[in-house]
This record gives sequence, C-alpha cells and structure tokens, in this order.
Amino acid sequence: MVLIEGYKSIKKALKDKKGYFSRQIELKRLEKYSNEIDTVLTKYNKKSCDETMMVKGLRKSNPETTNRKIHQEDLEKIVAQIAKKLGLNEEIVKIMGKHHDIGHTFLGHSGEWWISNILEDYGIGYFCHNTLGARELVYTHKIYDEIIEKIKVHNPNISPKILEKIKDSLWLIIDGINGHNGEKPEKEYIPNINKKQEEFIQDMLLCYTKAGYDKKIIPATIEACLMRLADQISYIPLDMLDGLREKMIRDENGNIVTKLDEDYIQVLTKLGITGQEIEEAGKKGTYEKIAERVKEILINDVIQNSTERKITMSKEKMQLMNELRNLNNSKIVDNVILTEDQETYPQAIRTLMNRYKDILLQNNLLHRLPGANQDMQINESLSEYNGTPDEKFVHYICNTNQGDFEFTVQIVENATRQSISDELDIARKHVLEGTEYKPKEEFGLKYDLKNARIQQYIQYYMNLLQKGELVGYSEERKEQEIETVLGNIRSGKQNKNYIDMNERIALSIAVKYISTLNDHEFIQLLIDENLIDDEQYQSLTRKYKDINLKEEVYVAEKWKEIKEGQKSAETEENRRNVEQK
Repeated sequence: MVLIEGYKSIKKALKDKKGYFSRQIELKRLEKYSNEIDTVLTKYNKKSCDETMMVKGLRKSNPETTNRKIHQEDLEKIVAQIAKKLGLNEEIVKIMGKHHDIGHTFLGHSGEWWISNILEDYGIGYFCHNTLGARELVYTHKIYDEIIEKIKVHNPNISPKILEKIKDSLWLIIDGINGHNGEKPEKEYIPNINKKQEEFIQDMLLCYTKAGYDKKIIPATIEACLMRLADQISYIPLDMLDGLREKMIRDENGNIVTKLDEDYIQVLTKLGITGQEIEEAGKKGTYEKIAERVKEILINDVIQNSTERKITMSKEKMQLMNELRNLNNSKIVDNVILTEDQETYPQAIRTLMNRYKDILLQNNLLHRLPGANQDMQINESLSEYNGTPDEKFVHYICNTNQGDFEFTVQIVENATRQSISDELDIARKHVLEGTEYKPKEEFGLKYDLKNARIQQYIQYYMNLLQKGELVGYSEERKEQEIETVLGNIRSGKQNKNYIDMNERIALSIAVKYISTLNDHEFIQLLIDENLIDDEQYQSLTRKYKDINLKEEVYVAEKWKEIKEGQKSAETEENRRNVEQK
C-alpha cells in the first residue's frame, strides 16, 4: 500500500513538472506577441479612467484619488517587479495586471453587489466583475480572432500552425482576469497547472451560478496566482491613501481626520516603517511615500518567500497586510455607500433591467439576437429608438453574435437550475429542523420573489412531512422536483413568484449591458430615463468631505452584517464539504 501511494505521489510530481514546463512554453509563445495582445485588450479597457476604485467616482473631490485605471497600472508595475525577480513571464503578467479589472461595473464593488442581489431575487444566479470582463472579451468582442488578425498584420509570414497554437493558448491570459479575485486571504497561491480551457469556461459559468465561486477559482498559471496576491498589495495602501485624500476618516465625534491615527501607526510600525517616516509624512500632509513603502515591504516579502511554482508571503507580513485591510474596511470602505445610494441605485437598476427586458420581448427580438451582428435589417427595424435614452442599449444588442447569445442562454439555464436547487435545500432544511424561515431582507433591496418561492417550497415539504413522505428523501427525488419546476418555468405554468425562461434570458441580456457602463454613463442614464431628478443628482454626487459620515453608521453596520453572513455561509459550506469527504 505504501508503495502504491508512493508511486502515485511520484506520478503526480512528474505530471506537475511536465505541466509547469508545458505552461511556460505556452506563455513564452504568447510573450513574443505581447504588444499585439495588449493593443487589443487596451481597446476594450478605455473606460477604466471613469470607473470607481474604492472612492465612488461621482463623489471624488481629489484629482489624485485612485480610479480603476490608476490601480491597474499600479498593479502592472508591482507584478512586473516581482515576476522579474522570480523568473516568471514578466510580459504576460503585466498584461494580466494592466487589464485585470476590465469587467468592473459602475460604482465599483457596490454596483456589482447590487446587480448580483437583484439577479438572486429573480432566481437567475449571481454576478461578479471578473467574469463579466472575461465573458465580454471572449464572447462579445471575440478577441481571440482579433488578436490573431493583429498578429498576422504585423507578421505576414507567420505559419497557420503557429497561429493556431497561439490562439489555443490565449485563454490563459483571460483565465488570469477571471480568477484574479484575491480578496479572500490565503496562505499560498498554487496554480492548477494541468487546467484545460474547458475548465476555464466552466469557471465562468459557475461564477454566475454559485454564490462566492469567484473566490474559489484556481488559476492555470503561476503568473495569475502572482497577480491575485499582488492585487491586494496594490489596493490596500491606495485605499488608505484615498481615505485621507477624500477626508473620509473621522474621529469618534465625526470630525475629519487628516493624519494617520494610532491604529494605523501601530500596524505600519510593525511592518517596518519608522515613526520618523510617518511623522514627516504627517507634517507635509501627504502619505504617498508611506503607501509606497508599504508596497515595497510587501513586494520584497513576496519575493523572499515565493518560488516559480508557489506565490506566498511570510505569516507575519500576511497578517499585517490583512490587519491594514481590515482597518481600511472599518474606517473607510464601510462608509463609501451612503443611505441615499442604497435607497436609489438598486431600484433604478431593477427598473432599467425590466425596461430593457420589455424592449426585447415586445419586439420579439430573442429569436433574432443569435447572429444579430450579421442581420442587416435589425437596426432598421429598431429605428424608433434612435434619439431616445434606449438607443445605446439597442445598438449594444444589435451587435450580439451567435456565441455571445448561446453563452447567455447557457448561463441562465444553469443559474435557474442551481437557484431552484438551493432554494429547495433551504426550505427542506427548515422543515426538517423545525425552525422558522426568516425572510431575507436588506435595506434598499427587495427579495420578495425569492422569499415567496422559499415559503412555497416550505409549504410543499410540510405537506410531505405530514404525510410521512419526507422520510428517506433522496437526491433522485430532489432532481425530479427540480425538473418539475424547470418544466413549469419553460412552459410558463409557474405562478407570479417565478419568471419564465424568455424573461430570464432578456433580463440577463439587459443586466449585461447595464454592467458595462462606467460611473458617468450610468448616472446620465438615470437622468435621461427620469429615474432621478436634479435635486437627487446633486445629492448623489456630493463629496464625502461635505457629508456627516457619522450619520451613515446604519449602512456601515449593514455591510458588517452582510460580511458576517457571507463568512458564516462559507464556514457552513466548508463543514458540509468535510462531512461529504
């Protein structure tokens, strides 16, 4: 038995060694054409200068405050520095870093969170920015073909065989974008070196299907693992800096704090920054050098502790980096969403989704969308929307291609099935445990549909329990129940708590368009659609320094509740996984 286990261990080690070697060959091949790859990605990443980082772009008062473009360029420098020292592919990881946030929504993580919660209520899955970026690049823009054409222009004598190999490896870069979410602290980052392109596509689907899946993706390359950790090294010091710039840090009386307090000084000192450095920065009223010193210390720690096969940090520096992030969250990030934001934006997003859904269904467009970009008459038939606030949405859907539409349908079908399964599990758990279901509620967000569906399932299982038919409940029985609900959704036989499959697809298309807008495009759309008036606009764009953030403690507390809920759900899932094993 020992010999067999030893043999398996050796076999795995050899397979991994071969995988690392093959992966590096693939990246080396791409590296030769990094300029062409970067040019194409840049074409679709131009809006990042108008997209929120931590500070809402519409409330930003300091021109130096970080936006998405600044963060991406900062990350590009960080990963290049580390990759060079570790002997990794510097050019490829720079491309990943420069474009990793290409899929971010308007108003940063807030917009992403609002959209995801609305989709959850409709029972059509979830939403995360990293997968939107990957999905848009692969399916909407078809960048593989565009990159190959760009390479052929600059290299007219290149062989078709080499072009095919390049095209077959381009997914590795997009996999880095899709798997970059590094906000869940990990001790070490090791790639799935034998990952296939089909698994990358499955990752994208699961990000739309399972809550929190984006944090569980294991990238295919060590370069993507590096970017995942380095993302934190970039944004944590920048968030601290922006909190001071925008005068978001307040004392216990609500007064603006212009210098780093003792909580920050304690962590920074442990990191190795001297009191003299901090004092000098405070006198000058600028902490840019402190932020750069934090990055320098963390970068050196990654270099000292990582190898070409594993990205990691020392336990001490990892803990201090997480402490600094937690300070940012409690003093700055928890206050970026104000009560009026929460009251206005989720409802506006839902209204827009349904507005665009109606345009698709009332004009019988779903059957025309596959290959709409080749339908010469579709633009003409929708000319009534020219000059209206809906014109840009219509233009967007008229560029839908076959692959884009089919992937959307696949997402909706998978997400619908998973949502039914999850809600059945919730209902059955409450019935079997004899506990009361507490309807999901969050300020500014509606869960009327989801709560009603779960209550309906609870009544169903209560009836089974009373008849003695819940004993010996099996997975086969559950699959039959899922198929029954799915069949009713497809045939339109479900009640008002459900939406039919065409509505689901239309809403998914609508939200995909809305999520591609930057901060200024989104707020302008709300004005054009009369979803906010001038007075609301003035209020929604007030600067943080002019707001009494102490009165916004409700929203901060709500964010903490949500985070604790996510943490509890994650712990429960890990427990179930252990039990299953």
